[in-house]
Amino acid sequence: MHPVSRFVTFLFFLSLSIGSLAADYEFRTDSRIVAFGDVHGAYDDWVAMLRELGVLDSDLNWSGGDTHLVSLGDLIDRGPGSRSVVQLMMKLDRQAEKAGGAVHMVLGNHEVMVMTGALNYVTREEFAAFAGDESEADREALYADYRRFNPGGDEAAARRRFADQYPPGFLALRKAYAREGELGRWLLEQPFVIKVNDKVYMHGGIAADATEKSIKQLNLELTNELRTFMSSMDTLRAAGVMPWHVDYNDRLGFLNARVEEYMAANPKGRADWFPQVQQVFEAQEAFVFSTDSPNWYRGTARCHPLSESFNTERFLKRVGGKQLVMGHTPTRGEVQSRMDGLAIRLDTGMLKAVYKGQASALISNDGADYVHYLGQGQRAMPTPETTSLSRKLSGMGDAELEDFMRTAPVTNIEDIGTGITKPKRITQERDGVSNDAVFKYEDTHPRLQSKPKFVTRRDNDSDRYQYDVAAYKLDRMLDWQMVPTAVIAEVDGDEGALSDWVENAINERDRLEADLPFEGHCKQWEQYRLRFVFDILIFNEDRNLTNILWTKDDFMMKFIDHSLAFRTTEKRPKQYKKVDLEVSDLLRERLLRLNEKDLQAELSPYLHRRQIEGILARRDLILKEAKGTGK
Repeated sequence: MHPVSRFVTFLFFLSLSIGSLAADYEFRTDSRIVAFGDVHGAYDDWVAMLRELGVLDSDLNWSGGDTHLVSLGDLIDRGPGSRSVVQLMMKLDRQAEKAGGAVHMVLGNHEVMVMTGALNYVTREEFAAFAGDESEADREALYADYRRFNPGGDEAAARRRFADQYPPGFLALRKAYAREGELGRWLLEQPFVIKVNDKVYMHGGIAADATEKSIKQLNLELTNELRTFMSSMDTLRAAGVMPWHVDYNDRLGFLNARVEEYMAANPKGRADWFPQVQQVFEAQEAFVFSTDSPNWYRGTARCHPLSESFNTERFLKRVGGKQLVMGHTPTRGEVQSRMDGLAIRLDTGMLKAVYKGQASALISNDGADYVHYLGQGQRAMPTPETTSLSRKLSGMGDAELEDFMRTAPVTNIEDIGTGITKPKRITQERDGVSNDAVFKYEDTHPRLQSKPKFVTRRDNDSDRYQYDVAAYKLDRMLDWQMVPTAVIAEVDGDEGALSDWVENAINERDRLEADLPFEGHCKQWEQYRLRFVFDILIFNEDRNLTNILWTKDDFMMKFIDHSLAFRTTEKRPKQYKKVDLEVSDLLRERLLRLNEKDLQAELSPYLHRRQIEGILARRDLILKEAKGTGK
């Protein structure tokens, strides 16, 4: 049979086997649901927590009755008890079913990594847990393969390198997590996404492209890709061209060298294992290994909630869920709710030695949802996420920073050197605290906000420092936290606006000129969702590459320079006439909260009544024209 035909047949039977394994991904139950995040081998704390919750008895047997136990993946890596955690989960899976309960697990990125040979985070203690399963003959065979492909150097030195890179237990661990291994066989039966009642559980989060797929489609695709890759590697291993010691991260270079060797020895030949080499190379594009897959994506946990909620809402509506529960991205020890409760972050850093967190579980169907923390008897609520731009930039809250900028002595003034109105960088210091701000003092239309009449043709050309403060106030009314804190203040006898300096940032023009890659978890185009809405809302005609700022540590967008905004026009600015607007229900609710009374109270010191009316008119335009998240 032709290799391509064999491959097609293989995929056909593989899809049939996956369909039979992947029975149900959605469950309904009136029983208690106990969900936990990333254990990472923290066996003792995990077991202690399950005992407190009545899921385990003192003999480590299931005592949870009809409880549904849900793992969000990453049982393994980094912690010494990884093997014991998986083995206990396997036992509980069998016992829970007999007791009328259930054990559910979604695969995390670390299960996928170890099953495919990416052992970056496996510790020596984890290898040692498998050392008893290796014979001396196993070690010698592994060393012989190692030397076959690494023949150079002194034998004693080679032995030392081998022992350091491949400690006792290495081979047994690899085999245990393989397709037919003790642990790998069970893990490969686990899905990537499940739904229990109205909650969707996954390890990472939901990226934009994945929102088009159902839970079943996601599981079939991801499982198919993982199984195909592992099967290809097994075939290559059996052919003698992919020994166990080769790491996932070295696979492509290693296989390329083997193909070149074969072709040199057989110029007109084609090895039976060439199709599997092609599959391994093609797997670079596989969704299961992508940072956008449900076991890798961090945007749901880290990116701006008013932008990211678009993806989350869209997916939940598609699959009939109301809340997404995820692990993968550690908090500082507390279970957090994001997007007004639309998403729950359940990775609380259970492995204390690495993450400095604590063991926790989210309990449902036992009254109101609550959190159980190890050693704490009382029920806790998920902590609503709070984000403060001012604290990130200056270490102070908005009110404290406003007071500081108004009253702290100025110790240094520098010309920034950019901008027509020649803004200055101001340093202020008080009681050992220092902070920098931008000072702008251009005002082409003094006291415009208090004039009885707004003359459109004349006043819509204004360039005013007050608008930077108005943009900040509006940002906080919407709780967007994207505009730096700003106040009216006096510097060297001149009144103007002080806006908090965004340290360690780069504007889009300089990023492009430096050819600096965009390396954040939060995609640039998705962050532009909020840019489009905000600039239309305030009618900002002056957004350009120099006032789109990215913080270098996370490439999150910040809005600066609004002195040419707040026109009374009830249409979009020219540069946004054709952009598609995407507004989640969460963002829609925030925009609908705006009303004339509150806007007048906050913005009348800086804007004319007509300008405030323009904000509301454009808000209505945005809501009319924007694409929503579906049902």
